[in-house]
Amino acid sequence: MAKKTPILKKTITLANNIMLQHIIPVTRYYGSKRKLLPAIWGEIEKREIPFESVLDIFGGSATFSYYAKLKGKKLIYNDLFRFNYLIAKAIIGNKTLSLSLDETLQLLKENPDINYKHIIQENFNDIYYPDDENRVIDIVIQNIQHLADEEKQASAYYILFQSCMIKRPYNLFHRKNLNLRTNYNGGNFGNKTTWERSFEELFIRFHKELSECTFDNGFDNKILNSSALKCDANADLVYIDPPYFHKDNHLTYHSKYHFLEGLAHYDQILSNINFETKNKEITINKTREFENKATFLFELDQLLNKHSDSVILLSYRSNGIPSIIEIEELLRRHRSNVEVITLGKYNYALTRNNKETEEYLFIGK
Repeated sequence: MAKKTPILKKTITLANNIMLQHIIPVTRYYGSKRKLLPAIWGEIEKREIPFESVLDIFGGSATFSYYAKLKGKKLIYNDLFRFNYLIAKAIIGNKTLSLSLDETLQLLKENPDINYKHIIQENFNDIYYPDDENRVIDIVIQNIQHLADEEKQASAYYILFQSCMIKRPYNLFHRKNLNLRTNYNGGNFGNKTTWERSFEELFIRFHKELSECTFDNGFDNKILNSSALKCDANADLVYIDPPYFHKDNHLTYHSKYHFLEGLAHYDQILSNINFETKNKEITINKTREFENKATFLFELDQLLNKHSDSVILLSYRSNGIPSIIEIEELLRRHRSNVEVITLGKYNYALTRNNKETEEYLFIGK
């Protein structure tokens, strides 16, 4: 044990230095735990839970993974959606930012050697973006595809996705509502000044942000692109932040971000557009796993079985379905030591009428 102590101290020192030098990126993702990360991590450290590796199995915005990377942990990020996978590759997988600002801005220009398709411009007119911006998106995606370096591609996708989200009212794609932007007369769902910024201005902004948050924490962190139940990776600690079901209507993550998922599969968009929907939903990676109230507990039971040797850290909301009690009862069937911790009231920026809801953290050992 004595021989390991200096290594532990070195790891802690490295993590503390990294924490001081890097920011947590704002990923504009619905349900992001960004502001809760210090509280969540504080509960872990308060209990002195020993672990070196982390599996973030519903990785989403990658903010939890990023925080664990800051803390000097070996990271395995997983998410079903490829656009999230690409975001995570940029901020979790990449150790340096190899994409220069000049290369970033070059993505906005047409290359005479490329015969460009116009999939977005021809199929999504007057839905999410004005025509000139649809044309830019087509050009950028195909320029990214011609980048030979996967690290550069991931960084470029990150910059494009962040720019696309910040230009959207609510940062979402579940409705055909370009009119909210074009006819905006004030409100609490966005900022018209930001929406109207050029892609060039936003690319400069997000390249700078990416340069400030890309770093090497000493590990070759893994980025996986799988459903939670098909993910075969293991770690000392498994973080579970599943979708929430409310008493009212439930919008799936796919419906909120299908457009970005389409951009991540650009050449498959045309064969996967649902033309019967007003917003022309792109059906790539549309799934019912953990998106069905009737099967949620059964699927969570399966997931806990897959990770029987890991410490379980699970985030949940007090107004979720199934209930806090049902989640606790299930977790106690898998772990002898279960704690249910309230992190207090927490309002997500894009959620209405949630003043009475609280954020909960389950720890199962």
